[in-house]
Amino acid sequence: MRYKHIFWDFNGTIIDDVHNALACVNDMLTRKGMKTINLKEYYDYVETPIVNFYYRILPPEEVVFSEISKEYHEDYARHLDETTLADGAKEILEYLKGTGVHQYIITSNFIDETVDLTKKFGIHHLFDEILGADNTLAESKIERAKAFFDLKEISRNEAVFIGDTLHDLETANALGIDCILVAYGHQGRKLLEEHNAFTVENLQEVKAIIFDERAVDFHTHSTRSDGTLTPAELVEHAKKSGLSAFALTDHDSVDGIEEARRKAEEIGMEFIAGIEFSAAENTETHIIGLFIDPENETLLKTIEKLKGSRKRRMEEVCSRLRGLGFEITHDEALSLAGSNFVGRAHIARLMVEKGYCETVKECFEKYIGLGKPAYAPKHELSAVEAVKAIRAAGGLAYLAHLNQTGYDIKELEKLLLQLKGAGLNGIEGYYPEYTPEQTAEYRALAEKLSLSLSGGSDFHGAMKPQISIGKGKGDLVIPYYILENMKGILNRQ
Repeated sequence: MRYKHIFWDFNGTIIDDVHNALACVNDMLTRKGMKTINLKEYYDYVETPIVNFYYRILPPEEVVFSEISKEYHEDYARHLDETTLADGAKEILEYLKGTGVHQYIITSNFIDETVDLTKKFGIHHLFDEILGADNTLAESKIERAKAFFDLKEISRNEAVFIGDTLHDLETANALGIDCILVAYGHQGRKLLEEHNAFTVENLQEVKAIIFDERAVDFHTHSTRSDGTLTPAELVEHAKKSGLSAFALTDHDSVDGIEEARRKAEEIGMEFIAGIEFSAAENTETHIIGLFIDPENETLLKTIEKLKGSRKRRMEEVCSRLRGLGFEITHDEALSLAGSNFVGRAHIARLMVEKGYCETVKECFEKYIGLGKPAYAPKHELSAVEAVKAIRAAGGLAYLAHLNQTGYDIKELEKLLLQLKGAGLNGIEGYYPEYTPEQTAEYRALAEKLSLSLSGGSDFHGAMKPQISIGKGKGDLVIPYYILENMKGILNRQ
C-alpha cells in the first residue's frame, strides 16, 4: 500500500454530525428570531472560511464571529449525544490500524471535545495523534498540520488526507499530499465538484482508493516529437513499467496517436490521446491537452500553424549556437531526429554527441534553456489560443511544469487566472522536477483557483535518461483516482 500516513478530518468525515451542525445553526437563527434553514439550504450556503457562511445567512451587523463561534460550541455540546460515527468508520479505521498505517486526526474542533468523542466511540486507540484547536475560534488547520508534518518528517508520497470540505483540500494541498473528500459531510458533492475536488460517496469507496495500487502518467513523448521510443514502443514500455493508463503528449503533434491507440487496444492498456503545445509567452509556457479528438479541425489548424514556426525557431537556435562557436546545423539535428520534427532536445543531444556538453541537461542549462544565450523565443501561438484549441477538440487543458516558467507565485496566479478565463482546467500538480515546497505551493494555488490536478513524468526515453515513465526520478506516483477525477470533469463540462 502506497500510503503509510493517513490524516483524517473529524467532523463530517469520521463522525456524521452534519445534522448536529444544522441544529446548532438553527438554534442561533431561532434565538435571533430568524427563519431556520433546511439541509439543502445548508449545503447551498456553507463555504470556507466558515465566517463567510454566516455572512450569507445573517445581516452583516449580526456577524460577530467570536460570539457566533462560542455559541456554536455551546450548542454543539448540547447536541453531542445526537452525534454518530460515519457509516463504516470504525471498521475502516480498525482495518487500517491492523495494516500498520499511522493515523492522525487534524480538526478545527476543540481538542478536548474531539478526544472525548473518540473515546466515546471506542476509536481513540486507533490514532497516533489528535491535533485539534485549543480555543473556540475554528482556526485554520493548515499551520498546525504543517508543523506536525515537518516534525515527523513524513514523505509526501506516503501520505493522504481524507476530509469533507474545501478547507480539508486546502490543508492537503498546503502539505503537498493527496486528498480524498467524502460527499456526506459539511459541504456536499455539488460544491466540492464545482471546485474540481475529487469526491466519493462513502468510506467504503475511500478504502477502495487507498488500496488501489494503479498508477498513471499524463505526460510522455514519442519519436513523433522529441522522444526516443515509437508510439507503439512507448505503449509497451508503459505497460511493462506497471502503469494502468497513460497519455501520449507529443510537442505540437498528434501524429503518433493512432499508432499508440492501436497498440494500447492490442495489449489492453488504457490510453489517453494528448498533446503538449509550446506557447509564445514571456516565459516557458506549455499547455497539455488530454482526451483530445486528434481529428478536430481547430486543433489541426493550430498544429499546422506551428510547423513552420518551429522549423524557423530551431534554425535560429542552431544559428545562435554557431555564433557561440559550436558547429551545429538544423540539418544535422534533423538527421539525428529521424523525422520532420526537430526540438531543442535533439539539438542538445547533438551537442552531447559532438562533445560540447556532457549531458542534454547541461546544454539546456548553459545554452538553449530559457534566458540562455542560444534560446530563441516562440512567436506563433499564445497560451490562451492553445487552451482554446484543446477545449475545441473536446479535451482538458493543463498548465505544464510550472517551475519552468520562472514565475513567482503571484505571477503564476495572474497567468492561471488569464488561462482559466479561456477554459484552463488545471495544472500539473505532480512533476519530477518539483521540490516538496513547490509541490505544496502549486497545489495550494490550484485549490485557491478551483483548478484540478494532472501530472506526469515528462518521459522522453534516452533524451532524459534520468526520468523513468510513471516514476520520474523514482519517487513520482500519480494515483489512478486522478484519472477518475478527470473523467468526472469531462462529463460535467
